[in-house]
Amino acid sequence: MPRILPSAIVASLAMTLAGSAFAQGRPKAPPPPPPPQGAPPNPGLFPCRSEKEICFVGAVKDGKLVLLFTNDPKGEEAIGKPVGATTGEGGAPLDLTANEGKVVMLTGSYDAKAGVAKAEVVDVASPLVAFAIKANAGGGGDDGPPGPPPPPAGKKR
Repeated sequence: MPRILPSAIVASLAMTLAGSAFAQGRPKAPPPPPPPQGAPPNPGLFPCRSEKEICFVGAVKDGKLVLLFTNDPKGEEAIGKPVGATTGEGGAPLDLTANEGKVVMLTGSYDAKAGVAKAEVVDVASPLVAFAIKANAGGGGDDGPPGPPPPPAGKKR
C-alpha cells in the first residue's frame, strides 16, 4: 500500500473545505432601499438651491428667457420657448437685457401669460459654463452665427 504524505492529506482536506465554502456562496446583501418619492431623478444635477425652491434656468435672448430647465410642473410646457419675466412690484417686466446671451437662474412661479412671475435673478453663469449648458441643450439661446456647412462627401469605390 502506498504511503500518503501528511502534507497531501492536509492539502486535500483544505481543498475539500474550500470547495464546500464556495458551493454555499456568499450571503446576498439586502437590496438598497427605494429612493423617497418626490426626490429629483439625479440629485447631483439639481440646480436649485433647495428642493423646495422653484427655479428656472435659461438663456437670455432678445430680453426674454429661453427656458432650458424648471422644476415647476406648470412651466414644463414652456421649455425651449422664450418667456417673459415680471417682478413682484405690480408685475413690471424684469429687465434681462444686461444678461443678453448669458445663462441665468431665476426664482419665481410660472404663469402661462406672464412667463416667470415674481422673478428674481439668483445667478448668472460664467461664459464657459453658459457655453457648456447651451451646447448640452442643443444650442438653445445661442446668439452666434451658424457654422459653415459640412464639406461634400467624397466618392466611394
